[in-house]
Amino acid sequence: MENSLASLAFLSLFHIIGATAVARGLRAVWSGLRDGKPGAAFSSLYLFVWGVLFGCMPFTFGVQLATKESGTPLVLFGEAAVWGSVFLIALLAGDRIAGWLRSFLNADVVFIAFGGLFMLVGVGVGLLAGQSKPLSGLLVGGLFTLVGGVFFVIGLWNLLKETR
Repeated sequence: MENSLASLAFLSLFHIIGATAVARGLRAVWSGLRDGKPGAAFSSLYLFVWGVLFGCMPFTFGVQLATKESGTPLVLFGEAAVWGSVFLIALLAGDRIAGWLRSFLNADVVFIAFGGLFMLVGVGVGLLAGQSKPLSGLLVGGLFTLVGGVFFVIGLWNLLKETR
């Protein structure tokens, strides 16, 4: 993607998910070690490692965008700001936020939200990438839109079944 702001927005999705997983994994490892349950700590270590890989891998794309001739290092600062702020919020206030959201975020609403988000990302990728490479832009954007649409419809269907 040539647009730095669009690239930052897309990469931020991975930073948000990864930083949240790192914070939750770190809290679970710490709780397991503090409570004297090393088995629980080691099983939570997987979440921590997965979050580091998932949340920090997009920094390589950010470095590539920052070192391009037309790139700007502000992309890296933006990525670090997103990752760091989400990590601190999830680490320090994760339980309060989860408790506050738990009242209206059941599995069906999460399906609808992620489905809608994937559809928006698919349309955005299709429009942005479709300008330079129409076939690949339509394929990738269409795939994201299709997957998002399936998640959205499944969540909506289940939610409507529950309220009947």
